[in-house]
Amino acid sequence: MEPNEVKSGQLSKLEILTRLREPDLKKRLVITPLLDPSQIGGSSVDLRLGFSFIFLRRSDIPKIDPLSANAEEDLEKYQERVTIRRGGSIYLHPGEFALGASIEYVCLPNDLAAYVTSRSSWGRTGLVIATAISVAPGFRGVITLELANLGVTPLALRPGIRVAQIVFSQTQSTVPYTGRYSCPTFPEFGKIYQDAEIPFLRGQES
Repeated sequence: MEPNEVKSGQLSKLEILTRLREPDLKKRLVITPLLDPSQIGGSSVDLRLGFSFIFLRRSDIPKIDPLSANAEEDLEKYQERVTIRRGGSIYLHPGEFALGASIEYVCLPNDLAAYVTSRSSWGRTGLVIATAISVAPGFRGVITLELANLGVTPLALRPGIRVAQIVFSQTQSTVPYTGRYSCPTFPEFGKIYQDAEIPFLRGQES
């Protein structure tokens, strides 16, 4: 097994609870706030939708090109950030895409990895988490959720509803988090212009 490769099998409810109560802070799994004990299922934890969103708005930018010298500026122009008050809602129309984030702030120890998927109850309405989000060991922050409405009816999404679930697996070794999305507290747009291959593709030395 390669370093940091995930062992087969998911953490069970008992194992999740054990990690949440772990006295060794380096090994403790943190998910806060856990507003309801029922969020912890047989092998996953439900995540609630937070209050901040990023919508993709129409602009005069002809394309999003990570090789462009203005890629970061173009991506900022493409985004519209929205904050919803408690009791409010947003409407995700058919074919529309937005970024949200979990209410829960998650801290993974260096020997746990995770992935995030849609809850099936919302998936049957057409709402999907656009990709199965992989969460690396050592990550700290809220979970950015890529929300897409594949149905035919607008969906009212309210802060606090359970839209996703996070599943945990133990890794073979411990590796600290080195990703580019460190300690986010709001949804974050992709930083594709920072990918390692970009200088090479631009014809520059890496």
